[in-house]
Amino acid sequence: MSAQKELAIPEEMKYLISSISLIANGIIRIQFSKKCNNVLIVSEINVKNIPASMDKLEDKIRDKIPAILNSEYYVIEKIILDNINLIEEQKDQKVIKKEITINKYSQNREGDLFESILIENESYFVNVDGDAAAKNNDYENIKITSSIEENTRILNPPSLEECPHIPYSFLSNNALIRTLKQTKENETVFSLYKKAKAIVSRYIDQDDYIINLTTIDIIFSYFQDRFNTTHYTGVFGDNGSGKSSIGDVMEALAYRALNTTDPTPPNIFRSLGTVEAGQITLILDEAEKIDQSQEMMSILKTGYDFRKKVSRINQFTGKPERFCTYCLKLIIGEKPPGQYKAKGIMDRTFSLSVFNGDPKNDIKEVLNPTDTGGEENKTLLKEITDFRNTLLAYRLLHFKDRIKNIDIGIKGRNKELIKPCLQLFFNTITEEDKKTYKEIEDTFEILLKTKNSKRDFSLEAALLPIIVDLMYESKKRTITFADFWYELRVKIKGYFDERRPSEYHTEEFGIIYRNSISNILQKLGVESKHRGRFTELIFKKKEILKNALQYNCSIQTKLDDIDSDETCEHSEHSERIESSLETTEENKHKIDDVTFKESNEKVGEESKIDDYHNKNDVNSNGILDPSIKNNSWISQGYSQFSQYSQASSQGYAFDRKKQEEIQENIYRVGRTDTWACRCCKNRGDKWYMRQHPCSGLKKGS
Repeated sequence: MSAQKELAIPEEMKYLISSISLIANGIIRIQFSKKCNNVLIVSEINVKNIPASMDKLEDKIRDKIPAILNSEYYVIEKIILDNINLIEEQKDQKVIKKEITINKYSQNREGDLFESILIENESYFVNVDGDAAAKNNDYENIKITSSIEENTRILNPPSLEECPHIPYSFLSNNALIRTLKQTKENETVFSLYKKAKAIVSRYIDQDDYIINLTTIDIIFSYFQDRFNTTHYTGVFGDNGSGKSSIGDVMEALAYRALNTTDPTPPNIFRSLGTVEAGQITLILDEAEKIDQSQEMMSILKTGYDFRKKVSRINQFTGKPERFCTYCLKLIIGEKPPGQYKAKGIMDRTFSLSVFNGDPKNDIKEVLNPTDTGGEENKTLLKEITDFRNTLLAYRLLHFKDRIKNIDIGIKGRNKELIKPCLQLFFNTITEEDKKTYKEIEDTFEILLKTKNSKRDFSLEAALLPIIVDLMYESKKRTITFADFWYELRVKIKGYFDERRPSEYHTEEFGIIYRNSISNILQKLGVESKHRGRFTELIFKKKEILKNALQYNCSIQTKLDDIDSDETCEHSEHSERIESSLETTEENKHKIDDVTFKESNEKVGEESKIDDYHNKNDVNSNGILDPSIKNNSWISQGYSQFSQYSQASSQGYAFDRKKQEEIQENIYRVGRTDTWACRCCKNRGDKWYMRQHPCSGLKKGS
C-alpha cells in the first residue's frame, strides 16, 4: 500500500467533504468543502481501541463544525470503519523513512560537515577532512555521496531545480579537487576578506564602513553556524539609493543567500528547515511591512540565537515541527520597521543609511550577462562564481578549526553583535593581517557609536532624567502620576490638546499616550500599585541605574544623593506615607528602593497645582515656566536635566564642537523624513544624521 490512501466518498456527501485520506501510522486526514470553510481535521485511529479513537474524532469535528448533522457525521464514521482493515495493514508494514531536502548537515556541529554541491549538474553531498588533506597532500579521498541515511530519515541534497539560491557548481570531480587544493595552499581568512572587498567595491559606491560591513558579512556568513549569535544588517534609503545593489552583491557572494522580495513566512520557514540551523543567508528586500506580520517577527526575534526555534503545526500530519530560524539576515527597505513593534529587532541590527552612488560596474548586469553586455560582464561573472566556490572550499577545509575565545571589553547586546566576527578574524599572523583586523575593529566602532547614538535620542533616554528628578522629590512629598505627566509635557517639546488629555504630541517621538507610557516606566524600573484613588509607583534604584548606563544617562551622582543622610528632611505628609508602607511587601526590600506615586485621577484634577506647585510659578497659559524666579525647584530640575544631556553627549563619536558643526550642516530632503549632510554623502533619519560619522568634517572640508 502507498504512503497515502484516498478513501472513496459517496456522491451525496461530496458537497460536504472534499477528501478523506489515510496517511502513514493510522492518521486520518479529512478535508471539508467550502460549505464548511475548508476545515481540515487530522486525527489518529488506534486499531486496538477504535471506540475511543472515534470519540476523539467526533469531538474534533463537532468542535470545528458545530452545525454538522448527526446523519452527516455517521456517514463519515462509516467510511472510516469500512476501511479499518487498511489501517491494520498499514500498522503491520515497515516504517517508511521520511525524506528531507537540506543544503548542509553537520549533526548540529557535532559531526562532519556535508555540503550540497552540483557536479556536472547532478546534486551530491561532499565532505572534506581538512587536516588529513593538508597533512598527506591528498585531496582524492574526499567523500561524495548522493544522500545521508539515518535511522528515521534520509537527507537529500537539493537538485538544480530545487535550489532557492545560486548553487555551488563544479564541472567535474577534478575541478572540485583543484579548487580545494588551491584554496588550502593560497587562502586565509584575511586574503579572502581583501578579495571580497575588492569585488564589493566594484559594485557598491558607499562610505567605507558600509563596504567593510558588507565584506565582513560575506565572509562571516560561511562560518555563521560556528557561533551562537549573529547580528542583523539593515540597509535603508530612498529609491535609487543603491540599497538593492547591496542585496544583489550579498546574494552573489554570501553563503547560500536567499534573496526574497516582500517575503512571506511560509516560504521563509521552508527555506530555513527543521533539521539544522544556518542553512541559508536571508536577504529580505522591500521589507518595510515585516513588523505587521507576527510570523515574520517571530522569525526575526529568534533568528539571532543558534538554539532558538519556532514551532508550527504540520497540517498534513497534525504534529508540531520546530523550524530553525538562526542565520545572518539582511533587511532592506525604504525605512526601518516600526520602533515600538520591532524595537528588540532593531537593537540587534546595524542600520545603514545609503545614498545614490556611482559604482564602477552594475551588479544586475553582471549577474545576468547577455550579448549586449559584452565579454567584460562574462569575465566579471566568472570572477564572482570562482570566488564563491573558493569561499565554500575554505568552509569545507576549515569548518572544524579551533576558534579562540577573546575578551573584547564589551558586554551585553553589543558583545553578541560583534564578538563572533572579531573572533573569526582574531588569528593574525602578519603585519598586514593586523592592519586588516584593525580596519574591522574600527568599522564596528563606528557602527556601535552610530547605533548607541540613536538609543540616546530615544524616548526612554528622555524620560530617565525626568524620573530621577521626581524620584529625588519623592523624599519630600507624594509624587502622583499627574506630576509625572506634567513634567513630561514641560521637559519634552510638543503640543498638548486639552480635548485629548490622554495624548501628548511630541516633536521628536510622535504621540505619547498615557496608557502606554506606564509600560515604558515599568521597563525602566518602576512598578505600579493601586491605593484607592492613587496608583503608587515603586521606584527601584538598581534597575534605574542599569537603564541609565544603557542609555548613557549620567545620573550616578543624583542617585547617590538619594541614599545619603544629607537629603532634605521629609515633610510631615511624606513621613505619614512612609509609615503607612511599613506593613506592605515593599518594606521587605532593601532601603535603596525609592517610592514614587502615580494617580489615575481625571485630567481636570491632574491639571490642578498642588501644595508643592506655587501658583506664581505658572505662566499665562497655565504651564509651569522654569524662567520664573520663584520656581526654584523646577529650574533646578532643568539645570540638572541639561547637565545630564551634556554629560551623556561626551560618549558620542565627536566632541561637542563637532556635534554642533554636524547639526549645522544637515538639512531635510524635500518633504521626506530623510536628512542629508552638506559635507559628506551620508543620508538617513534625523537622529542618525545628528551624530553620523561625517567624513567631510574629518577631512576638514
